[in-house]
Amino acid sequence: MGRILQAIFALFLFFMVWTPFVRVAEAGNKGKESENSKEWTGWIEVVLAFLERLPWWSYVIFFVFVFLMGIFWLKRKKNRRGSMIANVKMNVIPGNAQHIGSRIEQQDAFGFSDISDSAFVHKYGSAVVLADGMGGLAGGKEASQLAVQTFLDAYMSPAPVEAIGEKLLTACHAANSAVAGLARQMGLEEGVGTTLIAAVVHHNQLFWISVGDSRIYLLQNGALHQLTTDHVYGRELDAKAESGEISREEALFHPERNSLTSFIGLEKMGEVDYSVEAVPLFKGDRIILCSDGLYGSVSEAEMLAACCLDTQEAAEKMVEMALSKQKPHQDNVTAAMLTIA
Repeated sequence: MGRILQAIFALFLFFMVWTPFVRVAEAGNKGKESENSKEWTGWIEVVLAFLERLPWWSYVIFFVFVFLMGIFWLKRKKNRRGSMIANVKMNVIPGNAQHIGSRIEQQDAFGFSDISDSAFVHKYGSAVVLADGMGGLAGGKEASQLAVQTFLDAYMSPAPVEAIGEKLLTACHAANSAVAGLARQMGLEEGVGTTLIAAVVHHNQLFWISVGDSRIYLLQNGALHQLTTDHVYGRELDAKAESGEISREEALFHPERNSLTSFIGLEKMGEVDYSVEAVPLFKGDRIILCSDGLYGSVSEAEMLAACCLDTQEAAEKMVEMALSKQKPHQDNVTAAMLTIA
């Protein structure tokens, strides 16, 4: 093993030291070439004689060192490239559309942070939030509007929280407390609620948070990716069907399948999903927030087709597609978007 490592090291030494000097010598005087060649040959023979006396493990240490240095160089190069990408200025184009559907009132609400506030955008990005009031509960309209406004106020407040992910979570808790307070005022503890989703674009990164069954999609490289998970009883039913506790038909047609298992308005915050790591963004990407009234009527393929339009036109087209299905109990429909330009 020691002989093998010596041979490898000798080859490395030859290419890294011997070869450059040979090339330099070839470009010089022919007489000096012979003299320099002998001199360097003697030097290498001394080095090789020294190497033969080294234990085999010293070569292992050397190659491990070279390997680690290579990793360090590649990581540094990657970080430098990431820093260059982060410095690329990205503009955000908002768009939105909404319709009451066949309901008696609009219980969806949405809002955007002030994208004209350059100082805030530079530090905390551009935010969009959407809430879908629970139609089966009282105060759905008030709950969604309160959640959106409280969330935006909390996110845009000059609180000492620096990390965007922490600000999203803090704003979500603030919205939950506000809606829970509204429920107590109405004498309906945990009887008033809303879903809530929010996304933030900061330079070339996306951060998001979700409670309930409203969805966030990312359009990137021509493909639509659902980032959120629906907090509905159907997930538990599917798990039971998978384990054999119930049949797949029972899971699929259970009357409570679409019931929310987490929402804004509980005394103790329920299940919350959020981006553990920032999602890289590129020019042309589009973030789509929508209520179940939209994705329950429009397929992902149809949503993707609508995205060939400009941001505002795409949002309007998606809502138009949902209404064109003429479902007898069409829920409120809302789409809010951000396009990276």
